[in-house]
Amino acid sequence: MAAFDYIAMDQQGGRHKGVLQGDSARQVRARLRDQGLLPLTVEAVTEATDARRTLRWRRGFKPAEQALLLRQLATLLRSGQPLAEALQALTRGEQPARLRNVVAALRAQVLEGRSLAAAMASYPHHFSELMTASVAAGERAGRLNEVMLRLADYTQNRARIGSTALMALLYPVLLAVLSVLIVAGLVTYVVPRVVVVFSNYQQQLPWPTRLLLGVSDLLRDHGLLLLLAALLAAGLGWWLWQQPAYRLRLQQSLLQLPLLGRLLRASESARLTRTLAIMLGSAVPVTEALQASARVAVLLPVRRSIEQAARSVREGSSMARALEHGNWMPAVVLQLIHSGEQSGDLPYLLDQAAAIQEQELDAATALLSNLAQPVLILLVGVMVLFIVLAIMLPILDMNTLVGG
Repeated sequence: MAAFDYIAMDQQGGRHKGVLQGDSARQVRARLRDQGLLPLTVEAVTEATDARRTLRWRRGFKPAEQALLLRQLATLLRSGQPLAEALQALTRGEQPARLRNVVAALRAQVLEGRSLAAAMASYPHHFSELMTASVAAGERAGRLNEVMLRLADYTQNRARIGSTALMALLYPVLLAVLSVLIVAGLVTYVVPRVVVVFSNYQQQLPWPTRLLLGVSDLLRDHGLLLLLAALLAAGLGWWLWQQPAYRLRLQQSLLQLPLLGRLLRASESARLTRTLAIMLGSAVPVTEALQASARVAVLLPVRRSIEQAARSVREGSSMARALEHGNWMPAVVLQLIHSGEQSGDLPYLLDQAAAIQEQELDAATALLSNLAQPVLILLVGVMVLFIVLAIMLPILDMNTLVGG
């Protein structure tokens, strides 16, 4: 039985797309007609259609959808259902059509004799290398349902951390953007209309007023050029960011910063230890787990450090000693890894290290957010105070002259 992509039309003229299993395209067309649909195209899902299917399904699953899929599949497998029947049950659920289509394609490949991990590897935008490697190890060890549950917990936990960090940083970012817009509006439109009363002022204006007028004239007369220059600078920065050597030096500098570096190190440590815990707990070899974890890392220096650690472990070094040479992983994590290697309970202690680093990440994110808010408010207050003083000083001088 194979999978077929189809496009069909209902009696009202609406178009329907999806994937159905069948022994032949004729059987799929007959099933569509039984459902009251007129088949327009029915095409077998084969290697020749992988490229088009990948483009059509390039948008991956949401974390909640992915976690639910993995958890449901683990539950069905634990109840004793064969893999193909479990996948078939998921295609009849209430999941979104995009998810059902991918699951149906996975089932078709499984029925053709491929492993679930190999089928999942055909959809890299939906299933990461961590998932495919863990599933492959789970299939070899006969512990696929346990691996699925671990991956579901991992996906939900990563989504929680990401949403927490986003919400913590959203307010400072919005405050910064609004502050810039408000100050730009004051300087560009309000200030020129207020200081026009100083046009007949016979004495030299105070330096804050002259500076404010100069900034106002610059923004009004050359605002488009400044915007263009900012866009060009952003484009240049993006181009430099794409250069590995420049990105490596910049990220190495960021890792050394007091607060931001702590945040980045905690994030990378939590990601590495959680990934290693899942893969080693799924019976993935250590070197393979380190290589997959390196590709999960976000920062280039961390990725290269993990790759070097994988080579050192392959040559006989312990994991803790190999990771220590990167000079980025916290000492408490290295100690837990060393203890896990000595006691033989490395996956459990890696889970504990990940939990510690996730708590550290939450604390660092909250601290950064709490510091950013008063700093931004203080900066806006200083700028507004400067604008008010620049406007009030000539008025006070005029009152003094009139009074004299």
